[in-house]
Amino acid sequence: MKLLLTGSSGAKVASRVAVILAQSHSVVGVDMMPAPTTSIVSDITSISDWRQHLRGVDAVVHFAALHAPHRETHSTADFRRTNVEATARLLDAARDAGVKRFLLASSTSVYGKAMRSKTSAVWVTEELQPEAEDIYDETKLAAEQLCREAFSPAFTTAALRFSRSFPEPTSLMAHYRLYRGVDARDVAQAFALALNANFARFEAINISGETPFLEEDCERLRADPAQVLRLRAPELVAEFSRRKWPLPESIDRVYVVDKAKALLGYKARFGFRELLEEMDVTDTSGAATNAPSFF
Repeated sequence: MKLLLTGSSGAKVASRVAVILAQSHSVVGVDMMPAPTTSIVSDITSISDWRQHLRGVDAVVHFAALHAPHRETHSTADFRRTNVEATARLLDAARDAGVKRFLLASSTSVYGKAMRSKTSAVWVTEELQPEAEDIYDETKLAAEQLCREAFSPAFTTAALRFSRSFPEPTSLMAHYRLYRGVDARDVAQAFALALNANFARFEAINISGETPFLEEDCERLRADPAQVLRLRAPELVAEFSRRKWPLPESIDRVYVVDKAKALLGYKARFGFRELLEEMDVTDTSGAATNAPSFF
């Protein structure tokens, strides 16, 4: 399958997805920054005619976007120009060129205010109605809506809302993998599966790590997560104790991936155990080996 992947020079997730997809597919990367994963160096907002880049392409994987940190450096108009208007042009061009599938890289951030509860962790399935908190959320939801409206039997569209996946202190990443984080390799797995999944309609799908928690745990997760962790994830508690890392004082959400399992056959492979094993090779201090970056 020939793929066009935008945002292919992404510091963390998108470039990893490009590398992994290229093991099974022909990938044409598009990004404004040069990188080994990028063959077309261009800002997507400056491309008015996508036809030459879409010849022979079977599917588009669309990562290029402004993200939450860009709120400090870019205007509202910049966000709309990049995340919405450029997505609309690419969608239209892909459909007109006979591309069969369009996968949008979205974010669990779009749930926004719907995840804010002072009394209970929020059980975040795709049935939870998003409530945008900022321009990033707003434009990601707008891009999802464009994909929803573009869906047809001949043009499959879907949005993969993946969770926290950038480098940060190892202790944070380890427990985040239980409820609000995901490894870039699992994101790549999800996109690879979505390229061949059967969708009867547009789908927005959560992609995150595997959680041991149950919905009935939500109140206790908010008030006393250590108690729940000892019950549901004793290995993590033991590892944190051995490393003298504190357990989280409160857990405010749990991303649920049941839909990804059902529609894609997704199963997260890189949880906290794998993370700790890999980090132990180079770092046991709890500090990330790379500065935080976003996909």
